[in-house]
Amino acid sequence: MEKQVLLEKKEGYAVITLNRSEKMNAVTKQLTKEMYKAIIDLKQEDLKFLIVTGAGHRAFCAGGDLNELHGEMNAEQAYQILHPMKEVLYELATFPVPTIAVLNGQARGGGCEIATACDFRYGAEQASYGFVQGNLGITPGWGGGTLLYHRIQNDFAAHWLMDAEMYTAEQVYRIGWLHKIIMVNWNEKLFASFLRKTNEQMRVFKRQYMEHLDLPYLSEQMDKEVYQCSLLWESDEHKEAVRNFAAKRKR
Repeated sequence: MEKQVLLEKKEGYAVITLNRSEKMNAVTKQLTKEMYKAIIDLKQEDLKFLIVTGAGHRAFCAGGDLNELHGEMNAEQAYQILHPMKEVLYELATFPVPTIAVLNGQARGGGCEIATACDFRYGAEQASYGFVQGNLGITPGWGGGTLLYHRIQNDFAAHWLMDAEMYTAEQVYRIGWLHKIIMVNWNEKLFASFLRKTNEQMRVFKRQYMEHLDLPYLSEQMDKEVYQCSLLWESDEHKEAVRNFAAKRKR
């Protein structure tokens, strides 16, 4: 079985790549397990930072794979599938060194949640980004909505979640979600300033940053988001939205 998450260790940093380019790097149960293991294993490594990116140029991640995250699940079934990815995002958010999402293409729905779990986001100029879950009768379901309020100004976060539209790189740069707008063919020079720091410096910087994340309550807040999303999962509005989306893809 082909690996859905690739792990590459470089001098001073590591790269996790979502490896389902033919499916716009959509998240499956297998990808979730592989990503969680990669993050836990990397916690033991002496790194300066961690990069998360996607394979190909079309998408960083298009969210959950609808073959598994389909609309016919009840609330309990939805929670059981959603919650493991929340654990992935929590481990990313609390990783001991800085994490950078390098958005090689569009990030949609859960893809934006993964990117938001990272400390910093560098996004391709021509790509678009959106928390579109609100158009599917649900809310973010992996804890990424909760994290968004920690990453950007509260009213910007609330508006984006409720608007549920795809934004340009320039738009999300203006609201502070993107830290750099980049070309698709990025290389190590993009991280030159980080690489000049020592490993211990980067750990100290990350610890300082995490002091502002309300850590004692963060996991609980993210769990609550997963639960709320799972309750909406069995709504008629969500089922209809998923059916309509699937029908559009078949045309």
